[in-house]
Amino acid sequence: MKRTGSILLAVLVWLGTLSSCALPSSQTGRGHFCVGFAEVELAVDVEEEGLYVAGYDIGKTPVGVLDLQQLHALWLEDGSGRSALLISVDCVGLSSASVEQIRRRLKAFKQESGCGEIHVISTHTHAGVDTLGLWGPLGVDGKQDAFMQRLYQAAQTAAYAAYADRCEGTLEYAKTLTDTALLRDSRDPQVVDPWLYQLRFTPSDPQNNGIRLVVYGAHAEALRGDNRLISGDYPAVMADCLRQQTGEELFFLPGAIGGLVMTQKLVTEPVFDAVANVKETGRVLAQAALSETKWRQLEPVFSSATESFWVQVDNTVFRTYLFLGILQNATRRTLGGDYLMQTAVTALRLGDVTLALLPGEIFPELVFGTGREGDPAGLKPLAAQYGVKDLVPVGLADDEIGYVIPPSDYVLDEKTPYFSEAEDHYEETNSVGRGCAEALAKAWERALGKLK
Repeated sequence: MKRTGSILLAVLVWLGTLSSCALPSSQTGRGHFCVGFAEVELAVDVEEEGLYVAGYDIGKTPVGVLDLQQLHALWLEDGSGRSALLISVDCVGLSSASVEQIRRRLKAFKQESGCGEIHVISTHTHAGVDTLGLWGPLGVDGKQDAFMQRLYQAAQTAAYAAYADRCEGTLEYAKTLTDTALLRDSRDPQVVDPWLYQLRFTPSDPQNNGIRLVVYGAHAEALRGDNRLISGDYPAVMADCLRQQTGEELFFLPGAIGGLVMTQKLVTEPVFDAVANVKETGRVLAQAALSETKWRQLEPVFSSATESFWVQVDNTVFRTYLFLGILQNATRRTLGGDYLMQTAVTALRLGDVTLALLPGEIFPELVFGTGREGDPAGLKPLAAQYGVKDLVPVGLADDEIGYVIPPSDYVLDEKTPYFSEAEDHYEETNSVGRGCAEALAKAWERALGKLK
């Protein structure tokens, strides 16, 4: 496939000649999926002031680059011409306000391409520049405007490039069971999602490269907490391995990573080597993806439904960040004095596979269902009631609202809730509140009801 960065492509993008390379609507994707891919690097100068590494301690500045953060775009179109653009960003997360910035920049693209919808998902790397504003010095917005502007521009460039890169082919689905020993859940009950979900696009023209969309439920933090190098973490290594071995491009998305679910340390002898660990983690997961042999071809049919909802913000720290303008989600206040924050969930169906595009970091047990009193029904059981054959949970989609925790296991520090963590209950300090899981489940069911 054509790669981004080509001088000719850049000229076409800037001159706005998208329509000149459009396929006639009567031919696009007839009987096939039509898919395009693009990759754009996010330039980082570690000497630049105001950059902070996101994901662990506040005020931590980068000292070098292991590999550049990247932004990937994936154009998806079915046999009838219905389409969507997915954008994956190597970053810790993007608020709905930042996602709307990207969508505004792509307004002309949407009109010119006929794109039905745009979704932006963060890979949740803990080795990227702060894109939420939460990792600057205390009370200081950690987002640096120049970097954010580069990110928005990269999204615009990638969108046009993915559209120009599109071609017809087949889309197949498989899910690969990984070794549960590879994953670590930081709190009880120990629940992980060990499946590596895969959508593989094979172009009709063998001269074009294939594309593999992979979803995995583990934090991208194989470099661990002492790291100060910029990196896409293990998904970046996976991409390199796939490209080297098959020529395929990787479009990586995080799954149900709440809990906190991460990969185990794979390189511990004689001492832990963070760089060697991230390389080994990426290699192991790439090999797991490549080992899959049982693929099912999908009918070239696309549909989706998005449901916005309001969630109560109980977390006083989040309220402070909203007040300071560091978090910029849409908010309102009830007559009773409660603060509400708006977010959304999307059900996106490709053939008989449905992606659940979920804001934040959902606990895996909320996907499968806890069976405990006080918890909402699991997203998969709910989806099955609406005829969904295979559900793929995708986290940090179109927003980052923090951890989505089962109400039955929601424990706060008695003296200073949200500022301090109760024993083994860190995730509550980075959640909007106890009612989030129920609000999300209700919105998810409404979206399923609208899905055609």
